Amino acid sequence: MQQPPAGSVSRFKLTIEIANKGSASAELVRHLAPLTSNAILKALPLQDRIHRYADKFAYIETGLVIGAEKQKTQFRRGDLAYLTTNGSICVFLQDATVQPMNPLGIITGNIEVVESSQPGDVMVVKKA
Repeated sequence: MQQPPAGSVSRFKLTIEIANKGSASAELVRHLAPLTSNAILKALPLQDRIHRYADKFAYIETGLVIGAEKQKTQFRRGDLAYLTTNGSICVFLQDATVQPMNPLGIITGNIEVVESSQPGDVMVVKKA
């Protein structure tokens, strides 16, 4: 695994690309769910078609099987989370109360790219 930028051992810069639309910057915060974060970092890059859940969040299925870890149900616009029931990485598009998910981090820039995405668009999550 690469050394994290800026001397941090708990925060990793990510890029979330939407094919033909642009990219958003994000940060994976390891202490929120260390086992989940490590599994995702090892699996990067992850790519799949975007799905939407009631305009609350956009998500891609990863194929990873990771158990529940430090789960919470309240998320804010721009939060990243891992949904254990189907192995998905979720990007919250609005504040929401949802089923328990593992918190991952936050979108740090250009969330509008994800908000403008449509179901079926291809999302790629990779190290920045």
